[in-house]
Amino acid sequence: MADITGNFDWQTQAVVPAFVQGKDAITIYNAIKELGLGWMDYDSKTSTLRGSTTLMAAKIDTLLRPYGIRVAGPKDFMRPEVAKMVEGKHYSDTPRLILSTTDDSNSRNLSLIKRIAELVEGKNGRLELPVLVRGFDVKPCPGDERGYKLEIVARDDFTATHDERLSGAYSGKRISGFDENEIPVFDKNGSRTWYARGKGLSRLCLGWDLSIYSLNGSLALSYSVGRVVLINAVGTQKK
Repeated sequence: MADITGNFDWQTQAVVPAFVQGKDAITIYNAIKELGLGWMDYDSKTSTLRGSTTLMAAKIDTLLRPYGIRVAGPKDFMRPEVAKMVEGKHYSDTPRLILSTTDDSNSRNLSLIKRIAELVEGKNGRLELPVLVRGFDVKPCPGDERGYKLEIVARDDFTATHDERLSGAYSGKRISGFDENEIPVFDKNGSRTWYARGKGLSRLCLGWDLSIYSLNGSLALSYSVGRVVLINAVGTQKK
């Protein structure tokens, strides 16, 4: 028999995911803990940042992009590597926001809605709702006394995508994934369920049941089971 060389059609992972866990986690925690992004803490025993909000995810995403690392997006939520980390144990937010209407029963969102509407109009020429917003950072805004005391800041990669499939009319339907613009692809045979608030401003997150949720308008609400998921392409991990 010829020598075996290990030359098979191996199924490699497209990405390598991680929680904010390891030696650099304390640095991230110290950099963001005073910004009012939602409850978080640092577990020194496991070197893990605990907690998750959209605001937290956006700030961490901005901090890590220069290192070739990003926070998981909606398409990443469909990956088996990410599902395995989250299922039955955690929830995870992505740095995306959905604006469905300019009125909101959560008054804390109103100043952010006003700012987002301005940014979308500046980018697209007009405001069409509902819209998915990505490519943003957050910074302190002490004058925002009735809100989060934070301001949404557009990054160079800021985009705002209008699509009716983001509306509340599609809430509860099955999806098979997301298209190139991160809009859900509805499929009655899909493996996940999409839930949408359909009003005001809402976060976008992966639930521990692996459904995709845009139901929550409390952007700074965080729990101890929350985890921000980081994504690094294979072969680009920092030593």
